Amino acid sequence: MAPGDPTLRLQLLGPPRVEVDGVPIEVDTRKATALLAYLAVTGRPQGRDHIAGLLWPEYDQERARAALRRTLSTLRSALGGAWVVADRSLVRLDPAGLDSDVEAFRGAVAAVAGHAHPDGETCPTCIHDLEAAAELARGAFLEGFNLRDAAPFDDWHQAESESLTRELSAALDSLVRAHGSRNDVDAALAAATRRLSLDPLNEAAHRD
Repeated sequence: MAPGDPTLRLQLLGPPRVEVDGVPIEVDTRKATALLAYLAVTGRPQGRDHIAGLLWPEYDQERARAALRRTLSTLRSALGGAWVVADRSLVRLDPAGLDSDVEAFRGAVAAVAGHAHPDGETCPTCIHDLEAAAELARGAFLEGFNLRDAAPFDDWHQAESESLTRELSAALDSLVRAHGSRNDVDAALAAATRRLSLDPLNEAAHRD
């Protein structure tokens, strides 16, 4: 991406928010928001027929593909013609200038998982990455968002939300141990309290 090129920021952890160059934009339809989130989180080209079935399961193939064409047009218009790339069979997002909190969250968690320590402890760099991941997770995935007429999308949404919650829980567990090992009681307690809020029945979180 060249300096001065536009940036698309997607905040999907919590109520969805879309910004272009720091300015919030409104996407005209919920299906367009759902499509944008799905393409961003899956991170790979998706077949038109697959997306049509995901978002318009009650339509026949011809009507669903027509609805997808209209939604793609709406999304392109909202984004100034950038990022959404489609041909006759596939739809994807151009990653240039794309900033997704889900990708950043998972990147921070992956950095910790890939940083081995001979003594088995969590180093300051890993603590920083874990804190960054926890800060990015401002709420549940697509919090408060649903599609009344697209059960396949809602099923994907729920599964992705549960996966991200598990990843956040594991990150918070690691923070509790890391801060505890350094006798940083206040930081450990804050992480443990947040961990407990994700699963009030978790016995280990209660002990922490």
